[in-house]
Amino acid sequence: MGRLLGPVEVHLEDQEEFTGEISFGDCGYVRTCTLDAAPHRIRVAGRTAARGDGRHVFALVQASGTGLLSQNGSRMRLTPGDIALFAPYGGLMLTFPEPSRVHLLRLPQLVLRVPQADLSALFAAPLRPSAGLRAVVSPFLAAVARASPQSCAGIGDRLAGHVTDMLATLITEPPAGRRPAEGPRASAAPGTLARADSGSPETGSPKHGGAHSATAAVGDLAARIRTHIALHLADPHLSPGSIAAAHHISVRHVHWLFSQGGTTVGGWIRERRLEEAARELALPGRRDTVALVARRWGFVSASHFSRVFRKRYGMPPRAWRDSCAAARDPLPNAS
Repeated sequence: MGRLLGPVEVHLEDQEEFTGEISFGDCGYVRTCTLDAAPHRIRVAGRTAARGDGRHVFALVQASGTGLLSQNGSRMRLTPGDIALFAPYGGLMLTFPEPSRVHLLRLPQLVLRVPQADLSALFAAPLRPSAGLRAVVSPFLAAVARASPQSCAGIGDRLAGHVTDMLATLITEPPAGRRPAEGPRASAAPGTLARADSGSPETGSPKHGGAHSATAAVGDLAARIRTHIALHLADPHLSPGSIAAAHHISVRHVHWLFSQGGTTVGGWIRERRLEEAARELALPGRRDTVALVARRWGFVSASHFSRVFRKRYGMPPRAWRDSCAAARDPLPNAS
């Protein structure tokens, strides 16, 4: 555990009858650990994060039994299916009062593309997904942890990207119980396409009786446009005009859809391209140049790519690649 979390102290509830099994795996840039053990406590003994620089974020999946995560004065009770994010700072205590199985997934903080302040806020409470996400995310993360010791490099790289997407989705999901604002002026959260019709320039304000069908139609159109953009990110000619032509709507309507989410067409496309380029640069063993990666994701100019990448992630693409490589270190042998 010390190789994964840094210096730790382990306290056993029963010194004579303790049994446990631990296994480690490597899934691209995600490191995994499955711990199945009798009651015990793990305390991170160091005063700073593991490796001393806070490069890693951990996701803990409580597979069976119960747990208690304590850090910085906060206490989180974990039940089967719960997910908790934490950084391995000194004072972190993981307590398992009954026989439990937990999965730990460690990944570089950089690949989540979430500001440090937002992540720190999440360290104070467990992530309890909504009913739909809960049925998908917890089993998926657990399955990745179980399969990672046998995953080949190519599959592991892809799975690591899916793990990142799943956790980023949980982080950005509105807290349980929060309801969207009502009324025609309500808009989607920044960075998302409109899912409700507040009166588009082509359809106008919906009548009361047709509001539900209008909302469904706009949501379906937004989903199809997101899929279209994802499939054509590598096309340098992807534009509001090409999107409008592919969906038989006006360019004005395309701009309206994105404006409801507080963004622009160009901004949305640029963010998706940057995310994919950042993910590719983080993969181990790749030797493609930054310019080639930029062209692969639709950036015509390597200098422009480097400029917008640095603005988005706070460092040049090469430094990002080096940081992600530095976040990977040898695993202990599985036992």
